[in-house]
Amino acid sequence: MPDELIALFDGQGRPIDSKSRTAAYRDGDRVGLVFVWAAWRTSSGVARTLLQTRSRPGDPYLGSLDAPAGGHIRAGETPTAAALREFAEEVGIALTLAELVFLGQQPLQDTGRSAMQFFYLCTRPIALGETVFNEEVGAFVEVTLDDFDSLVCGRVASIQGQARYKETPNKTRPREITPAAFAAYSEPIIDAIRRSVGTIRAYLDTGQIDATIWPPATD
Repeated sequence: MPDELIALFDGQGRPIDSKSRTAAYRDGDRVGLVFVWAAWRTSSGVARTLLQTRSRPGDPYLGSLDAPAGGHIRAGETPTAAALREFAEEVGIALTLAELVFLGQQPLQDTGRSAMQFFYLCTRPIALGETVFNEEVGAFVEVTLDDFDSLVCGRVASIQGQARYKETPNKTRPREITPAAFAAYSEPIIDAIRRSVGTIRAYLDTGQIDATIWPPATD
């Protein structure tokens, strides 16, 4: 992977500088990360969400389930622009600004890594067959949002979903999902996932973002 120039942020989520990715991680700088979730209500009112299985070679979270798109914010790029770019790159679908909702932001301090995370929601329904595979994604999985919430909050031991795999892109098949799909993540990462799901549920119910779900900004 090229050593791209990425944006650095302060504790308020404001861009303050840029460095190569290697130098930023070497120096312990706060990098910028975006994550784009996808969730929608079906005609029967059931909330469903799309996930991806991470498959980029060298990824420390290889094989884990995650938001359908995410990555670093490049130098000179806004978080929203990065969210649109990452979704197009990893899901293969170009979103409009009207299809993207900002959920919130949260700092991450995790195993020597410092980041400001920006979370977004794609409100457009995404069919498994629409997705386009690349080296970073090994499968796309669709589950109900309630089931996903129950799993990441530890209320159930497994849930059922439908998956489409890179090796057999013309087929979908059932997939059982257990906490093992998230075992590689630290508690701060799981916390961010839980907060994202909570914000998404509130938004789908009310059309409003509940900013109280996210921790206050720091200096």
